[in-house]
Amino acid sequence: MDSIELRAPAKVNLYIKVLNKRKDSYHNILTLFERISLADRIRLEKISEGIRLSSDKPITRDIKENLAYKAAELILNHKKLKKGVNIRIEKRIPLGAGLGGGSSDAAAVLMGINRLFDLNLTKSALMRFARKLGADVPFFVFNTTFAIGMSRGDRLKIVRRRPRFWHFIVYPGFEISTKQVYMAFDRAKKRPLTKGPFGVKIKTLLDDLMGFRQANIESMLYNDLEDIVVFKKAIIGKIIRRLADLSGKKAIVTGSGPSVFCICKTRKEATEVRERLFRVTPANERGQWQTFVVRTKGSK
Repeated sequence: MDSIELRAPAKVNLYIKVLNKRKDSYHNILTLFERISLADRIRLEKISEGIRLSSDKPITRDIKENLAYKAAELILNHKKLKKGVNIRIEKRIPLGAGLGGGSSDAAAVLMGINRLFDLNLTKSALMRFARKLGADVPFFVFNTTFAIGMSRGDRLKIVRRRPRFWHFIVYPGFEISTKQVYMAFDRAKKRPLTKGPFGVKIKTLLDDLMGFRQANIESMLYNDLEDIVVFKKAIIGKIIRRLADLSGKKAIVTGSGPSVFCICKTRKEATEVRERLFRVTPANERGQWQTFVVRTKGSK
């Protein structure tokens, strides 16, 4: 096999509780990940030597700082492979959107190189590489629909229950620095939390998702970082309020933002929410927006 193609799916966080700051400057968190159908496409091809990276859209000024490049470099150097790899990314997940696009691309490269070069690395070995690359990368290597993330978000517990539903997502067209969001969170929260009934809340949320108890689901959707993100960019708060006013649905920020999403039972319902939002939002205000109607993505 000389080439391989893979899909790199996006994610949303249905729940994020930020706990204490760690000595390595990361934070311990508790989160519930969900994999969704929005995805980048990755093509990997064997070449004589080195690593080449290209994309149909701008990704990074220095390709060596791209997570997909770093993933290839990490695994090729570790195995001391003489050949190289050409990476081609068709971007569909916006950059810096809180949807995990860069992390998912990196995970796809790890898993793809493992298959392309017949390395036979175990899932545990791939997870060790993933943790070196970033906090969200392990979730995508884990290859599951839902998972509870602990520690930095990189210690995962698989969720066997797999409800399926639709989302309407709004990416407002700009990036927000994850580092700056957490720094602002630290300034705002004087007393770091280390204990609480957070695991009980996630279990309750999962139960409500399984039965699609909409009111209960929306009462449990939560992101500790949302107030910080809204403070930094008022348009995000406006989108959240408009979705609530137009559809009666609770919308929240995913990850460290800036994307906002809500849960819908059907594709039709999600599409109607988008249409209502567009009708009341001037075209010049949503000029840079990207919106997506997506569904829960099952594992392969």
